[in-house]
Amino acid sequence: MSGGDLSLRDRARRAVRVEIADAALGVFLSQGFEATTVEEIAQAAGISRRSYFRYFASKDEVLAEALACTGRAIAEALAGRPPGESPWDALRRAFDPLLEQASRDPNAKALGRLMLERPSIRQGKDAAWQSEIAAALKPRLPADGGDASLRAQALAASAIACLHAAQAQWLSPDEDADLGALLDTSMAAVHPLS
Repeated sequence: MSGGDLSLRDRARRAVRVEIADAALGVFLSQGFEATTVEEIAQAAGISRRSYFRYFASKDEVLAEALACTGRAIAEALAGRPPGESPWDALRRAFDPLLEQASRDPNAKALGRLMLERPSIRQGKDAAWQSEIAAALKPRLPADGGDASLRAQALAASAIACLHAAQAQWLSPDEDADLGALLDTSMAAVHPLS
């Protein structure tokens, strides 16, 4: 459902959820997921604990929402790529906003480690991202190659796996390459980039 299909109330609710998720992410990154309480998230978001539970049932759910926002941004970047660009190159370039954020955010590695500590959240994020990215990718795929939905899902899953491989290397204590270079290497291992 696009933003235009939502009622004003639904759009307002979504905006509040995004604000709470952003506040929660900041608290998680500064003091750790386990050490963070719902009360601290609510305080950071400027709402009451009771209001928090109107929007989210748990800390896991608010973290999942924060990550889903990133997936939507990647899908939007993919949809905005030039039409003549190959699907794989467009996928790689769609990660650029995430990579730029990681390069300037001092907490980016902490978020990566948080994902490693919370595999259930990572799996949920991957499923949401794959769905969003595949939907944005499907119109780029030639119609004569078989089931476009299946191909879009496979390409999206492959690109996400490449991102995970790059992130795992980037989080290694002895790694000094930037995440973008590592993603280029991992994606080029699957299919040559232009």
